Amino acid sequence: MKFIDSSTAFEEARRAIEASAWAAVDTEADSLHHYSEKLSLLQISIEGEDFVIDPFSAIPLGDFLLSLSEKDLIFHAADSDVRLLKKAYRFSPRRVFDTMIAAQLLGYDKIGLQSLVERHCGVKLSKTEQKADWSERPLEEKLIRYAANDTHYLKFISDAMREELRVLGRPDWHRQQCEKLLATLEALPGSGGKMEEDERAMAWQIKGARNLKGTGLTFLKALWQWRETLAQDKDKPPFKILNSEYLVQLAQWAQANPGMDVGEWKEAPRNVRNEHRAALNAILARATSLPQAILEVSAKTRPKVRWTDKETKILGDLKTARDKHAAELAILPSLIATNFVLETLATQKPKDRQMLAATETMLPWQMDVTGEDFLKVLQGPNVL
Repeated sequence: MKFIDSSTAFEEARRAIEASAWAAVDTEADSLHHYSEKLSLLQISIEGEDFVIDPFSAIPLGDFLLSLSEKDLIFHAADSDVRLLKKAYRFSPRRVFDTMIAAQLLGYDKIGLQSLVERHCGVKLSKTEQKADWSERPLEEKLIRYAANDTHYLKFISDAMREELRVLGRPDWHRQQCEKLLATLEALPGSGGKMEEDERAMAWQIKGARNLKGTGLTFLKALWQWRETLAQDKDKPPFKILNSEYLVQLAQWAQANPGMDVGEWKEAPRNVRNEHRAALNAILARATSLPQAILEVSAKTRPKVRWTDKETKILGDLKTARDKHAAELAILPSLIATNFVLETLATQKPKDRQMLAATETMLPWQMDVTGEDFLKVLQGPNVL
């Protein structure tokens, strides 16, 4: 294992990595400890060597990641790693083998990296460092070794899983799922786009916001803005100031108890009754004179559909067909088709495979598995 924190060491590592046909990749970020998430480590393993690269050092990662993106890459749960690298360096890999997706398609009960390492390598990895602050420097040796283990075993695991997928006839399933993931990540908005502006404007609409009405929404928006400002000032993740569930509950309580001191809220966490008490009382008092907050609809939000008895019956039969195949294949039903997909089919009612494909809701392997039964349902009489 080599910790790379200088240009000289990086050039040596770069030559070795670029000479390899494949690379196992992982990242560490500091989102549990700071307001703005930063790439804090980049781990790369090749045959016979593990590299833990320090992005905080004077290392030119941009061109290196561009060349890395052309390789056959192995990730475990690539989604978060690729998002982080894309955000920092516009990283856009061409081909990935995601071991978590493979575990799902193989019907594993446990799909976490530690479970896969134990299953395939007989090694129990420590979980004690999962919540470490990876932005701290210098890093302890045990943290560096912990990070290196995240990629050290991936090639061995991926080789074993490729064989299992081959035996079950599912390599194409895995390839399609990985390609879909990369296409989804590629479509993420860049910096400064209108979609990002809209999403930022709606960021206060956290889980539970739709249960509020009237002044409760105004209180929630004001509380969320206070939390964001304080989190930024203190360089802390917002949830460490006050978690979102408490924001919604406080907004509800304030609406039901206008003008009352938040210290009187019986379910209030300690920091609401103590260090944040005065600030929250002031925020809520000012919020009573603010314009009424209104929930906005995202462009991504699907329109509400009025379900007829017929469509409800179709949806139920589609779920029955999906769940039957999932049980036979020993995989989760959502891997074949999510409920959103089934709802789309029930409302659009495609009549043949071409129309089914045109909905752009299912991959070819998913249509191969369930398409015939789905079309029987959609063509009526809704009985399998």
